[in-house]
Amino acid sequence: MATTDDHMLDDLRMQAEAMTGPASLPRRDDNEPIFDEPWQGRLVAVAIETVASLGVSWEEFRRRLIDAIDTDPHRNYYESWLIALEDLVGSHTLASEQELDDQRMTAASYRTTEQDPEDLEVFPIALGEDTLLELLTDVFTNHWQTIRFGPLIQGAAFELVATKRPKLSMLDGYLTVDIGDSHFHLCIGEQAGLSGRPVDPALARRRRCAHAELQRQWSGGAPCTWMFRMFNGDGDQMITILLPHPFLDSDDQVLDEPDWLRLQLWDQLRKRYLGLPTDPTDRLGDRFVHT
Repeated sequence: MATTDDHMLDDLRMQAEAMTGPASLPRRDDNEPIFDEPWQGRLVAVAIETVASLGVSWEEFRRRLIDAIDTDPHRNYYESWLIALEDLVGSHTLASEQELDDQRMTAASYRTTEQDPEDLEVFPIALGEDTLLELLTDVFTNHWQTIRFGPLIQGAAFELVATKRPKLSMLDGYLTVDIGDSHFHLCIGEQAGLSGRPVDPALARRRRCAHAELQRQWSGGAPCTWMFRMFNGDGDQMITILLPHPFLDSDDQVLDEPDWLRLQLWDQLRKRYLGLPTDPTDRLGDRFVHT
């Protein structure tokens, strides 16, 4: 037999799913809610459980969600859920700012496997041409001397460097990054094609970045690699940007002692695009680890 709490949660779930207007959940053609990333589904569940634990009405949360959406209609829908939830929690003093930071770090990521169990932690970044252009421009123009980049897949790892400060330009949805002696292109926006030769919309969706993620790889109970990755509509990797490593100098020579200042770019990206504070676990490692 279901408990009163179970009935309450079921009722709140039905109210969440029944929302209309700007607050309504995105849905597929079969009317099932759309969750592009695991954290989005978890966020909805956390919001429902929080409303239940506070004993407030779903309408109180819904109003905050609509306010968050109205503040920035172009923001990712589920990011507005997070803002509304934090506002609800803060207004009822349910958690301290430190507790919110800790929970945000837990909710922002999920773990997956590349080589060993739970060795890769993934932090999805909200998509959008403006967001990707801002991030890539910052990384390639302000940090070009400290990053390595290229495809990083099983059986092939490219660690390319720019020979001078890159120049970036946009044309028809493609970002061109001129790295000195060569250049490359990344489709981060809507591609229309040439006049009289439009690009098929399905092909344009395949080419465009569909997932952007900050990632950190773990080994021996500590993070050992920090990176940014992009994937197209087919799930193919477009680029991996390896961020500065605290156990490697600018020439990729192993350091005897870690230089934690080299994690500044990682910390900045987390704060700017995930709203996450500096994480002490990033500084748990005691040596360079080949992955």
